[in-house]
Amino acid sequence: MSKNIFIDSYGGNIIGALTDGSKLLEYRIEKRNQTVTIGSIFKGRVENILNGMQAAFVNIGLQRNGYLSVGDMLMDKAELDGKVDIPSTLNMKVGDEIMVQAIKDPAGSKGVRLTSHISFAGRYLVYMPTLDFRGVSRKITDEDERLRIDEILESLKSVKGGFIARTACEDAVKSDIKKEAKFLVSQYENITEVFETAKVTDCIYEEGNLAVRMLRDVYTKDIEKFYISDKDIFEKTAEIAKKCGSEVRNKMVLYNKKTDMFKEFGLDKDVETLLGSRVNLDNGAYLIIDKTEAMTVIDVNTGGFIGQDNLEETVFLTNAAAATEIARQLRLRNISGIIIVDFIDMTEEEHKNKILEIMKEAVADDRAKCNVIGMTGLGLMEITRKKKRRESNSMLVKDCPYCQGTGQIYSNDYIVMKIRVALLDLFAAGYNNAIIDLNIEIADYILSKGALKQDVEKIWTDKRVYIIPHKTYHQQFFLIKGDNNPAMEVPDKAIILY
Repeated sequence: MSKNIFIDSYGGNIIGALTDGSKLLEYRIEKRNQTVTIGSIFKGRVENILNGMQAAFVNIGLQRNGYLSVGDMLMDKAELDGKVDIPSTLNMKVGDEIMVQAIKDPAGSKGVRLTSHISFAGRYLVYMPTLDFRGVSRKITDEDERLRIDEILESLKSVKGGFIARTACEDAVKSDIKKEAKFLVSQYENITEVFETAKVTDCIYEEGNLAVRMLRDVYTKDIEKFYISDKDIFEKTAEIAKKCGSEVRNKMVLYNKKTDMFKEFGLDKDVETLLGSRVNLDNGAYLIIDKTEAMTVIDVNTGGFIGQDNLEETVFLTNAAAATEIARQLRLRNISGIIIVDFIDMTEEEHKNKILEIMKEAVADDRAKCNVIGMTGLGLMEITRKKKRRESNSMLVKDCPYCQGTGQIYSNDYIVMKIRVALLDLFAAGYNNAIIDLNIEIADYILSKGALKQDVEKIWTDKRVYIIPHKTYHQQFFLIKGDNNPAMEVPDKAIILY
């Protein structure tokens, strides 16, 4: 099945998705004015050292100090363990001004996770200026291709630092790989110069926006189309895509239909499933996904699937379908840490081993490091998945004010996104004016944040949008009406958008 990438934007937020056929594989949101993005580099100052934990707190100008642990000193232990000397102690003191890079989003009361071993990811290579190492991604399995790439990396031995060849190196032209290596090295040299004159807490390097990062990290040769709905983002990404070759640029499409892109391609329904704990399988079975403080627990249920032959076969087929879908949900929801899967009990060892194989194969394409450990005596499968960014649904929901945080409702941004989709449909149907009855908090949010300002000023220049705030409306509820009357009447409390 064909794979496609989708980039949409509204109000300064950027949304990215990767699909395989009709199925959503990845979903990301980059919120406007995001405090810090993974890969950003700072000039920080060591504020406190915890000798017993071999960790330090580093001031990088955020509300909470970043956390630097000796365990996070290397970018990827799985790739480097046994091949380079992994440090066991922190070689720094309070007051030191150091260059650090964000490697994990803040979580709960914990600040951004940091490393002092800087790395730069390109499309083909990861450059590690502080490590003397050359390696090829484990996902490149063809031995002849690995040897070819090894020879290319060997030709870079005069360059200080180390390189890891990413999976995009497979079948890539040698000159393109070496050209990128030169660029990554020059990028680091420029940053070291900036570091010398920068003030403590200055961000001295930021990676490109979500569209650029998905071009770099997600795009592969089997991508059919790369859709972008925002003209400015399209043009900037297209410039970078040209450097990757005409094939990449030719696959980029500027989506300019009047309807919402995610709704047009049927992705909105998949996004909605991220908000719930239940995931239905095609055969009638279903999963229940529960997040706890310590781990994520996934329960497999037969539901409406009754099979045809016997109980053991029915259970096995249910578990097999569940394993494939669980791998997709881990990636789609960006679930990380410890994951426990409660499969339906199987009596045959052959079936248990087969489910393990299916799960290992299913997570093989996940860009986050997944480790399928095995099954416990109780038949529970143990999985770990490396964490970098927040879970996807944490960007779509917030704690519910109606139940003191015991449940969740849509976030303000997600409600505004749904309002925008409804407005696009309304205007596409031929209406020139729109009246929105909505919750007063959401109305204030739209006005104070300029959440729809870009659409009003650039897309709906010949339209009029009125909002009518209501104190009694539930935050998630809104009502949109279209009107083509040039002299239409609106209540006194109606507010015209911008």
